[in-house]
Amino acid sequence: MKQSRTILNTLFLIVFGSLFAMPIPAQNKFDYEAERKKAFVLLDENKYNEALPILEKLAAAKPDDLQVIEYLAITILANTTITKKDRDEIKKELVRARALAIKAKELGSKSPLIEIVLERLPPGADPDSLVAEKKRTPAQEALNEGEQAFSKGDMRGAIEQYERAAKLDPKLYEAPLFIGDAYYHSKKPDKAGEFYARAIAIDPDRETAYRYWGNVLLSEGRMEESKEKFIEAIISEPYQKLPWQFLTNWANRNRKKLGHPFIEIPKSSIERKDDKNINIFVDPDDKKDGTSAWMVYSLMRVGWMIDNNKKFSETFPNEKVYRHSLPEESNALRATAENVADLLKEGKLKEGLLDISIANLLKLHRAELIEAFVLLAIPDQGIAGDYPDYRNKNRDKLRKYLAEYVINNPLFT
Repeated sequence: MKQSRTILNTLFLIVFGSLFAMPIPAQNKFDYEAERKKAFVLLDENKYNEALPILEKLAAAKPDDLQVIEYLAITILANTTITKKDRDEIKKELVRARALAIKAKELGSKSPLIEIVLERLPPGADPDSLVAEKKRTPAQEALNEGEQAFSKGDMRGAIEQYERAAKLDPKLYEAPLFIGDAYYHSKKPDKAGEFYARAIAIDPDRETAYRYWGNVLLSEGRMEESKEKFIEAIISEPYQKLPWQFLTNWANRNRKKLGHPFIEIPKSSIERKDDKNINIFVDPDDKKDGTSAWMVYSLMRVGWMIDNNKKFSETFPNEKVYRHSLPEESNALRATAENVADLLKEGKLKEGLLDISIANLLKLHRAELIEAFVLLAIPDQGIAGDYPDYRNKNRDKLRKYLAEYVINNPLFT
């Protein structure tokens, strides 16, 4: 329940900026143009209950109107999780929302709105994943009543219920988050920011409040401040799509180019067969572009992979099975960069002739941002497991990497 309306409102903010510039389909059996405009205005005013029957009528009259199908799918999802209580009815509506999302994809949708619906509703979606069958706490009940008021466009009533939820459970993240959102929709951006900050104080490692706040600042043209909030959203939860989507929106509006530094690690240089057998492929050419240093990378990683070296078990004494980790990858990349730096100092290489991947790796090494690059640009499941601990100790480095090496990236090509 708590995520559906959150997703709904943030994703509408992605697309409503250009909504009314879209061409309006011709009239059908009723005034299609007028009804379509009315539905979109209601959605913009957060009156989803009122918009739903109009969207249903529009979809029946013109089933290939992509935007109508998109908004109908997400509105069904939101209304179902807020207002429906019967389990069988919820199940039926969730299946219908997924079918509409699939249809939108078939019609050519590229909207993040639809991607989120499909993520939330995998095949055979169970309503238990969205609406808990267990009894809600009093705070959750108050939050739900606030959601129902919000869905009707009653911001004052929503705020009253959210404040009641916050008093009942001071640690309930969604209470100040939704108060802030209601103030934003009440045209009070400063009050919205105040409550987003309260949500962040409850849990600084959740991305939603940063993202909401960033969007408020963006709508006011406060570009630098909004960028900072979108960066914090990514730092909080870098493996979620929405924080990156909102930073991309910011970059597009500010004519910036996003991209991680280009570093192509030779994938064929090392192959792990098992604990005892590691294959290393050596390039016999003594190249003058620094790429021979990738041999150092391979040798460093072997030290983590083989069982009798104990590097992994010593670093992770509570883990019984080897996995690819942040220390393994970053140490190997750092050793590679250090090798190149030594060769440059000895005059055996020239910086202007370095391979682009080697040159970029060296720059990240000098900036002490190799770990940030690994975690944000090339993580796998094993590496991602090391992110929370690194984030807790190195937010400043993650900020620097995102601000200086991802936004308008000088090392992208």
